[in-house]
Amino acid sequence: MTTIQRLTDSCLTVTTDTGTTLFDPGFHTFDTGEFDLASLGDIQRVLITHEHGDHVKPEFVSWLLDRGDDVTVFSNQSVADLLAQHDIAVETANPDGVSSEDVLHETTPMGTAPPNRSFTIDGALTHPGDSYQPTRSAPVLALPLLIPWGSTTESMDFARRLAPQQAIPIHDFYLNGLGHNWITGMAKNVLAKSGIELIPLGWGESYTV
Repeated sequence: MTTIQRLTDSCLTVTTDTGTTLFDPGFHTFDTGEFDLASLGDIQRVLITHEHGDHVKPEFVSWLLDRGDDVTVFSNQSVADLLAQHDIAVETANPDGVSSEDVLHETTPMGTAPPNRSFTIDGALTHPGDSYQPTRSAPVLALPLLIPWGSTTESMDFARRLAPQQAIPIHDFYLNGLGHNWITGMAKNVLAKSGIELIPLGWGESYTV
């Protein structure tokens, strides 16, 4: 049994029989007050896809580490170098039950494309970070939906190519309520034609696979 909770934007927790993993502790979750951090349960490991602040805020990572003595951070070398400046240790090898693909972030409007690590946890969920380049997905795909480095059309193509059973929209913090409902409704109808169930989750909402 796997429970997936969306904190905000691209920040998720995945709880399995082996514990709870938090993906991409960025500033949207830590700074905005949109998610009550006091409600967050125990975390055993933190997986970070890339170095952008909406996916990793060093103060958030420090806060997670200070909450318990059994939390380990995993990412690529670029994130390890970033967090080393804040005296935060990062493991660059995958933990047990996790596989990854090292790809590139899609090119941003600023012309940059930093390293990006797509993680798959316990055969349950794949978080691709900010990239359309991963080649495989677990039964559940965290799907970037409205992004400055791509488009919703490209995201639909990406999901169809990886063919998960279900997809959870991420990376749509910039949408208001009406916009979110319209985009997710459209995406849900499009993906259903390919046999992919889209499961929109609001901030703090969860579901069990």
